[in-house]
Amino acid sequence: MKNHGKFIISLLLTICALIGTTAIASSQETNIPSGQEPDSGVSLSVAYIHQFDTDRDRSGKFSLDRANFRADAKKKASETVTLGIGTNYDYSDYSFTGTQNAHIADPWDKVHVLNLSVSALFTLDRNWKLFVAPSVGVAAESGAKWEDSLVTGGIVWASYRVSPSLTLGLGAGVYSKPEEVSAFPLVIIDWKITDRLRLANPLQAGPTGPAGLELSYAFDGTTVAAGGAYRSARFRLDNHGPVPNGVGEDMSFPLWARFSIKVGKAGTLNFFGGVMVGGKMLVEDSRGRELSDERYDASPFLSATASMKF
Repeated sequence: MKNHGKFIISLLLTICALIGTTAIASSQETNIPSGQEPDSGVSLSVAYIHQFDTDRDRSGKFSLDRANFRADAKKKASETVTLGIGTNYDYSDYSFTGTQNAHIADPWDKVHVLNLSVSALFTLDRNWKLFVAPSVGVAAESGAKWEDSLVTGGIVWASYRVSPSLTLGLGAGVYSKPEEVSAFPLVIIDWKITDRLRLANPLQAGPTGPAGLELSYAFDGTTVAAGGAYRSARFRLDNHGPVPNGVGEDMSFPLWARFSIKVGKAGTLNFFGGVMVGGKMLVEDSRGRELSDERYDASPFLSATASMKF
């Protein structure tokens, strides 16, 4: 507990240093603002996802229940800079059954991911925008050493408004995770094809991957959509588990259909159904040496999200 206390203090000091060094804060919304969102405010969201039983190549089945909480605040500091701060907590409960290799077939249980970010959206001129978002957090199985579970890095992108209905941009994300430094490109798009039909980035880019792509159609207070993305959760393992102080990673490409309903002026309910394809689980030891690389079958999932803006 003493080490944990020192780590928490160090984490808070790091966050303060990031805020002081960059002199910025933002909501970490990495999809291009549509121009219809307020410049200042607070947004909250709660999500639940259930991933159904899925076969692994050699070690039986697994299922997953995940809960997510997100809070963001942003404020327009000037005509050209929007500031804010965001926090995200993700709890994942894995259930492995029918295992055959007891050493690594049941590699982890409950995983916690906490991320805190500051960021800024700069309006450079009428058409150009620049977004910067450093972040710090932890990704760890219950029982893992927090001080060995740091995830630090950030994203940056620049966008250009081609026309009133089309914005395009490019960027990148770089993150230091347990025993790995990862990077990925960002393609920013916000294309209002018609008054109702839109192609845009639906997710928050961050340590788990880029922002994905979704085609949506809005009508009478509801929206239907279909999209896809790449997600990767990498985390430190329990110090007393099958692979002490090792690293676990769950990677997949979620594909989904979405149905959304507006609730009042500020609330939204989202319902998702989809499938995780190309799924793979990695297990590495405490030095980053690979012990297991196992794929899993296409995995159906259901999800619901409630969000509110103030």
